[in-house]
Amino acid sequence: MFKGLIVVLFTSLFSLSAFAAFVGPGATSIQTLSVKEAIELADDSKVALQGKLIKQTSSELYLFRDETGEVMVEIEGKDFRHITVTPEDKIRVTGEVDSDWSETKIDVEHLELLK
Repeated sequence: MFKGLIVVLFTSLFSLSAFAAFVGPGATSIQTLSVKEAIELADDSKVALQGKLIKQTSSELYLFRDETGEVMVEIEGKDFRHITVTPEDKIRVTGEVDSDWSETKIDVEHLELLK
């Protein structure tokens, strides 16, 4: 039982550190773009967007909107990290552009609720 507790503790610590980052001189950050700018980028480009989730269209797909337009975003359940989001909440999503011949969407890796 003690061994299991240690495994759970270490797993929790490592999962929390996955969202940690250095902020300061020399740090690389992803610039926040508009939806209009993001959908013009090449496939696999790193992006950050600020806006709102308007609706869920399937299991992991959501319609995201900012003042310049809308784009589908793919968010896995684990990426919500126990954050509850409503259509009225402003959020920031970070991820990659996922473009194919018929559409462009954003594959979200991190989501945060903005105040």
